[in-house]
Amino acid sequence: MKAVQFKPRSLTLLALLPALLATLLAAGNAFAQAFPDKPITLIVPFPPGIVDSNARLIATKAGTILGQTIVVKNLAGAGQRIGTEALVKAPKDGYTIGVVTNAGVVAGPALGAGVSYDPVKDLTYLSMGFESHYLINTQPASGITSLKQLVDRARANPDKLRFGSTGVGTGFHVSTEQFLRAAKIQLQHIPYKGESPLLVDLTGGQVEMAFSSVSSRQMAEAGKLVMLAYTGESRSPLIPNVPTVKELGIPHVSSGWLGFAAPAGIPAAVREKLINAFAAAARDPEIVASFTKSGLETRAVTGDAFNARVKREFEELKELNKELKIVLE
Repeated sequence: MKAVQFKPRSLTLLALLPALLATLLAAGNAFAQAFPDKPITLIVPFPPGIVDSNARLIATKAGTILGQTIVVKNLAGAGQRIGTEALVKAPKDGYTIGVVTNAGVVAGPALGAGVSYDPVKDLTYLSMGFESHYLINTQPASGITSLKQLVDRARANPDKLRFGSTGVGTGFHVSTEQFLRAAKIQLQHIPYKGESPLLVDLTGGQVEMAFSSVSSRQMAEAGKLVMLAYTGESRSPLIPNVPTVKELGIPHVSSGWLGFAAPAGIPAAVREKLINAFAAAARDPEIVASFTKSGLETRAVTGDAFNARVKREFEELKELNKELKIVLE
């Protein structure tokens, strides 16, 4: 076999390769050190409103920490798919980031909503902003005053009791289905178009049980609902007398959540800057106090841990849907 002969030009290119790599590395480091040197765009996949305002609150603080303006761009529609797809396709430089929720990156992809992105592979998860856990309620005329009584009655009358949700495939629906399996009970599902009509029918006795947001505690205080349990890891400071589901012996924790992400493949140093800024913003005492008053809880879930949570919830819901057979449009 003949020895490979390198021509002088080939030798010159090989000699220059280390210098070229060093130059590229230095340029990448310089880019990361300068980041951000211009405004950052935050894609919000829903219209202006309460959730949008909460996301802006964290983003504004994160911008202050980064020393740069964060400009909000609302791209609503199609169950958050429009905004999330725009985020996935954005330049991988860290200057376009977005709001993500479990509805958009867990429920949508897991329930066959025709999304074009892989929620685990196509996004870089930065930091969770907040979680919103649920209340499990009934109404006074039911005679049920504890979660144990609800479970006992449901076990004695399988598929006879009814639960309401805010719609097929919503967080309220999916979380209730997960609770039913953890409690080993069966109830009929009655979907509604939103939380307000759901609570109206719950108070009227058209359904015996429903998950609701913590804000519905005011209806309980007025004697219209009975709060049976809370789906958080620990009790809510707003309703300290309401036990968690876990306290009552049922292994169930569920919530709706909102966080921040970037396209997959952004520079590692840029990723760390964004993670640190948004995590610090979510821990800001004024923001925590504001969220607590609204029944929201901040969570120190960032980077790889955030990605692992999305992956776990996505896979769990895909498995559950083999039984539920939900197909979102």
